[in-house]
Formats: sequence, structure tokens, C-alpha cells
Amino acid sequence: MNETQQLDPPRDTPEQTFRQLAYLAAYDAVLDCDYAFLAYRETDAGGAWRLRIRSSQTAGAVFEPDAIGRAARAAGAAGRSWLPWGYSFDPSADDPRCIQFRVHVDAGRPVAVELFVQLRRFDGTAEVPQSVRFSWPA
Repeated sequence: MNETQQLDPPRDTPEQTFRQLAYLAAYDAVLDCDYAFLAYRETDAGGAWRLRIRSSQTAGAVFEPDAIGRAARAAGAAGRSWLPWGYSFDPSADDPRCIQFRVHVDAGRPVAVELFVQLRRFDGTAEVPQSVRFSWPA
């Protein structure tokens, strides 16, 4: 494991390779809990690939290129600049936490992925949002 990261991608095998794309760490003071998110590309020996997001405290996400392509086209047709994918935790009146995996769209095509996280200060108010964004690995 990398000393500065709580999560690392799996190790390469003869059948699959794994390439880290992004990492984000955040802290929720109310729970006294560290959150870590890791995005990586998984490619099989035949060249097929998918993007995965792992999380230390929540569910993650799997981004299959064909499914993301269809969803991006629909989002673009609806005039949206991004769409959520996989696990999400949306804020409410009682809880400002927000965890979203966002696919950014341009002209109906996926162009970037963003890990967006907003957790809480010790008094329950919203902490400053954190995010990391990387290009869609086409």
C-alpha cells in the first residue's frame, strides 16, 4: 500500500492491468472518520476496459464505456453538463454531506470524471467541498 494513500489499485496480473487515475481523501469530523476514494482503469488482455472507483467507507462504482456513452448521449440531449454514476450520498436539510461520482459531458460524449466530496465539520456544518477531476480514459 502507498504510505500516503489509504487505497491502491489492484496489482497487475497476466490477464489484467490497472492504472490509477485519481485519488481523493477527506475527513468527516462528526464521525471522526477518514474517507478515501480511488479511481482506476482496469484493462483486460484483449484491450477491453472499464473504470472503477473504490471507496474506503462507501460503495464505489463501475463505469462500463458503452453504458456511460449511452448515458452521456442522453444527458447531452437533455442539456445537462454532467450526470451522476454509481454510489451517491446527496445532502439533506439535516445532513450537508455530499458524495457524488460525476461524468462530465460535452456534445453528448463523456469527457471527464469527477469525484466530488463534501463532508462535515465537528459542529455538523458543511466542510469545504473537495473534488478531483480527470479526463475520460477513451
